[in-house]
Amino acid sequence: MSFEPDVDIRRNLLELAPGCFDDAEYDDQVALLARRLAVKPLRKFNATDLYAAIRLNVGLPWVVPLAMARLEGDPFVAAGSHPGDLLTTVLESDSRFWLDRHDLWLVMVEILGQALTQATDAAGAAHRAGHPDETEETGEMWLPNYLGDDFMGALLHFRGIHSD
Repeated sequence: MSFEPDVDIRRNLLELAPGCFDDAEYDDQVALLARRLAVKPLRKFNATDLYAAIRLNVGLPWVVPLAMARLEGDPFVAAGSHPGDLLTTVLESDSRFWLDRHDLWLVMVEILGQALTQATDAAGAAHRAGHPDETEETGEMWLPNYLGDDFMGALLHFRGIHSD
């Protein structure tokens, strides 16, 4: 799968959605971040910028597809505080966005499948490394412990958006 977002990356969020920051109530630090993101061309957004915009719930039609393209190559990219936080934030994003963009939701399901496969493989390898003499699976490896509660909560949120 190769996901290509249909986004004009030469433009910034204020050009694409002039009022996207108007209704938000921000403290000083968040307001500074929002103003910085609003005028930055999308082509210059890094994983941290995508993470921040999605957390602020602004410009989702433009930043979520860019985040998805980034996640396709590395679903556990660290954008804020830990590996996988961008993925978690995308999964937690506004349900209304995903309801309106079922096509993107389906692509995100594929990206999520890749992430779960990678996590399962990594957790299994870590478990085997810790128990080299075992030949059978003991059941001690539990994926939520490996990924964290925030990811599991986001997964449940995302899973409940569409029934397919």
